[in-house]
Amino acid sequence: MKEYFRMLRFVKKNLVSFVVAFLLLSISSMLNGFSLGIISPVLRMLFYKENAPLYSEKKLPVVGKIFNRFILQVPPLEAVRNLALLIVVFYLMKAIVTYFQKLSGVYVEEKVVKDLREALFKKILSLPLSFFHKKSSGEVISHFINDINLLKTSITHGVYVLISETATLTAYLILAFLASWHLTLFALLVIPATLLVITAVSRRLRKRSKVSQEKMGNIATVLYETLTGIKVIKSFGTEKKEEERFNKSSKDYFKSVLRFHYLGALASPLTEFLTMTVAAMLLVYGGILIFKLQILTPDRFFVFLAAALTMISPLKHLSQINVYLQEGAAASKRLLEIFDLPEYKWEGKIPFEGIKEKIELRNVTFSYPKAGFTLKGINLEIKKGEKVAIVGPTGAGKTTLVDIILGFYKVEVGEILIDGVSLYEYDYDSFRAKVAVVPQEVILFGGTIRDNLVYAAGDVTEEDLRDICRKTKVEEIYERFPDGLNAKVGERGITLSGGERQRIALARALLRKPSILVLDEATSALDSETEEAIKEALAEITKDTTVITIAHRLATVLSSDKIVVLDEGEVLAVGKHNELYRSCELYKRLFDAQFQYTL
Repeated sequence: MKEYFRMLRFVKKNLVSFVVAFLLLSISSMLNGFSLGIISPVLRMLFYKENAPLYSEKKLPVVGKIFNRFILQVPPLEAVRNLALLIVVFYLMKAIVTYFQKLSGVYVEEKVVKDLREALFKKILSLPLSFFHKKSSGEVISHFINDINLLKTSITHGVYVLISETATLTAYLILAFLASWHLTLFALLVIPATLLVITAVSRRLRKRSKVSQEKMGNIATVLYETLTGIKVIKSFGTEKKEEERFNKSSKDYFKSVLRFHYLGALASPLTEFLTMTVAAMLLVYGGILIFKLQILTPDRFFVFLAAALTMISPLKHLSQINVYLQEGAAASKRLLEIFDLPEYKWEGKIPFEGIKEKIELRNVTFSYPKAGFTLKGINLEIKKGEKVAIVGPTGAGKTTLVDIILGFYKVEVGEILIDGVSLYEYDYDSFRAKVAVVPQEVILFGGTIRDNLVYAAGDVTEEDLRDICRKTKVEEIYERFPDGLNAKVGERGITLSGGERQRIALARALLRKPSILVLDEATSALDSETEEAIKEALAEITKDTTVITIAHRLATVLSSDKIVVLDEGEVLAVGKHNELYRSCELYKRLFDAQFQYTL
């Protein structure tokens, strides 16, 4: 439970609101409990008429005086009017308190969840890339939806129920003790045994409900797989097999639902029977106190009976809060596994204003945790404005090399220098502001074409925006939409083709005016004519920009100033195309495999 209490720090941030909600909740619950006490003067009037005994003003200094002076010591008709007015005033006050209690409760609950969600999102953005390599998108999304919802439920059905039902139960107990302490002690012996039976049934119902949900999940899985794989199913003619698989899942769910309702149908009548059994036992003991021992009045007996029977509900709820608290604790533990992860951001102080001379890697060695060495003894120099291509077979370490140059991973062995200064001595944010990447798998965000273009550009003029769009052929894309640059691209740019998304991603990177530009097969989805036109535009726009290209298609690197050949994490050779083709066997083999061509 310590994890759960750690997560309650988000409640501390809203302490004033929480205290207000707590007080209102306590008052509302107490009023709810004491509302049963209003039936006492009604019963005294009915049982005794004009001879009704007065309340003890010593035991009930406020309520006793009100009941005596305005109900029991006045003519019957006036007493009825006064009682009716008292009921209206009491329930109006209770309604006002309940209204503000619910508002304050919802505010605190949603504010805590909002703060938690935002803190989690901020934390995830600060984590290193290695975190996202180990965690699937589904797991991360599950933290935002499932774990936060479980924590929210543990607050509403755990903490709030604990406060409200404890206050309500306290009010009922006080009322019951005031009515008859003999019967109260007797009830405290009998009710818990009844509650144990009801709780046991409830627990089994929860287990069976969970099984039903799992079986429904199986149906959803089969249905999803069938719909997404319908072409495969039809091509293999396995419709009958899939039908049998779905029918089995459907039958399992049917059985689990029936098992749930077999027990569920028993819960309500069993609860009613046990409640009435307790009432019958209290009735017999109350009769003895009234008629034989004569130490209890009928009105006090009925007030007690109402309070005692109503106590079963808050007791039942209190017995169930542990389930929600445990679920909240489990969710808290999973969330804290994220919050306790170290953030990735180096602490350099030097403002980065762009490359003035060169990037230099000196004897850089790097490995992913538990993966062995990925890069070994890398020595490389990239001058300002150079167009450098990195080539090699799959798994050679091309992407990793670029990632450490961009500072996505921190190297422990060797140095990465920019103009003779360690990369990690530069200010993190100012370095990021001078870097742009066009990935092989382009990601566009929901919104308009304009939104995606200026996503990371800061202040950009309309003239610069139009100029880059013209040079990267993005102009051709938005001109076919009635809304132009304000046309919606859909989720992940689904309304656009692969080539159109690549052009927008390239324009987005160039609008940032980076000092270092990384291209990972940034034109692979373009037709030859468009690719050639964009290459010419790139050469013009990036004259002073250091461009690093991760190349899978060697045709795109023939004009590079420098080609770096990687194999098994080591630099095999560095040079231009012609000299590498003659001197580097691996480069020659890769080139010939793609082009079936020999110089």
